[in-house]
Amino acid sequence: MRSLSWLMDALSTALSILPAGKAGAAMVEAASCEPLPEEDVWTAGGQTYVACAFYTPNYLPIVLNLKQSLVEHGINYCLRRYAGGHSWEAATRLKPGFIVECLERFPDKDVLYLDADAVVRAPLAFLDSVKTDVALWPHPKKKRGQWDLHVTASTLLVRNTPGGRQFARLWRDAAPGSPLATDEDMLHTAFRGFEGMTMTVLPGSYVKIFDQPGKAVIEQFQASRNQFNWRRAINKSRQKALVVAGVLLAAWVIYWAAG
Repeated sequence: MRSLSWLMDALSTALSILPAGKAGAAMVEAASCEPLPEEDVWTAGGQTYVACAFYTPNYLPIVLNLKQSLVEHGINYCLRRYAGGHSWEAATRLKPGFIVECLERFPDKDVLYLDADAVVRAPLAFLDSVKTDVALWPHPKKKRGQWDLHVTASTLLVRNTPGGRQFARLWRDAAPGSPLATDEDMLHTAFRGFEGMTMTVLPGSYVKIFDQPGKAVIEQFQASRNQFNWRRAINKSRQKALVVAGVLLAAWVIYWAAG
């Protein structure tokens, strides 16, 4: 599995294309941006939490937008840069380990995890009321005709409580199972160990996607849509294969009927 993961990372780097669109347009100009320190930290905001995000070098312009929004709202932040060269899937799997490190880095603060392509649009008043170990956003999602409860991990508040720290460690230690696994796959796998932990459901406005209707408190720009993604590539290949198979089957039926 390790060699396969390495090959996927290498191919992802080679196949990555310059992104376009609302989120990706800024990434094209990465070379013109002044780099941040490897870890950029500011904790004079007075909140009980630190907004934490990580990014790879090609996401620098994106994370600068996040930083600007945090500065404008006076929110504590920690922005950490990781080396590139990961597949998109492997990069997402850095998330739970990063959260564990942030909880240890700021032992007297809770951790508000944000994806690097997020922007804070309004004061985060709801977070002041959270008394549970974790605040996240589970929501119904239809897949293959069935409804499942899916947990989105683009915005998470993990409190520096025994339960919050255990949540992050169990998530980090969950076996990926496949080089195609993402952080959210690991989170769902880890859920079986969350017995006794307390959780709060975040408002949908804290995970609002930029092209979806509704008011945003935290807006997600999903820059990954414009990055090479093995899962998406495989799914598209499967769909094309099914179409080709359907056409061939129809042609065979017509030929057989005509004969």
